[in-house]
Amino acid sequence: MIVLAIDCSTDILSVALKTDTGWSESSLDLGLRHAERVMELVDSCLSRAGVGRSELGLAACAGGPGSFTGLRIGMAASKGIAAGLGIPWVPVPTLDALAWGLGCFPGAVAPIIDGKKGRVYSAIYLQGARATEWLDIPLAKLATLLDTYPDAIVTGPDADLFAPYAAERPGFRVDDRARSPAARAIAILGLEAFLRGGPGRTDDGPLYLRPSEVEEPASK
Repeated sequence: MIVLAIDCSTDILSVALKTDTGWSESSLDLGLRHAERVMELVDSCLSRAGVGRSELGLAACAGGPGSFTGLRIGMAASKGIAAGLGIPWVPVPTLDALAWGLGCFPGAVAPIIDGKKGRVYSAIYLQGARATEWLDIPLAKLATLLDTYPDAIVTGPDADLFAPYAAERPGFRVDDRARSPAARAIAILGLEAFLRGGPGRTDDGPLYLRPSEVEEPASK
């Protein structure tokens, strides 16, 4: 099955195409300008792989948490492609994708997305499985949680925010590939999710851990 994956959830825009013979991938680390470039990257991946849109079998995207606007852009693009082609669509939790590939690490893995206002989106993973609820917490509190493990690595596009804490404790470290594009992981996890549980619902929306700045006053 040919899988197209889109990640607009952070400031790293990435697209990955998984074919029966390999991968075609594109990414841009240019800040949150995804609406202008996402379809350009999709077309680039298809063109380089020699794949037509009609050959796609599954569309996947980052489902959150992450940028409020970015999540909506990525989900709209992915759902739109799936609906136009009549193929299934699945969302993948962003933090799962960021932690993917570190399942063999012997300690705790914590992907980090900057949630602004002094807080981060994160979760703690052990041997590839999520061991906590989704977290929207201050960095210092995340450090306290990780301090209960003998070894811990932080990853994700904003892992560098954790560098001062990592410098204070021998067991903490920052992943040197923390800002790697996540779309390949989304393609792999999306296909696994589809084979395990079927497609996502068309009315599924992004996973938000807090109201947006526009919604927050109304919620109060």
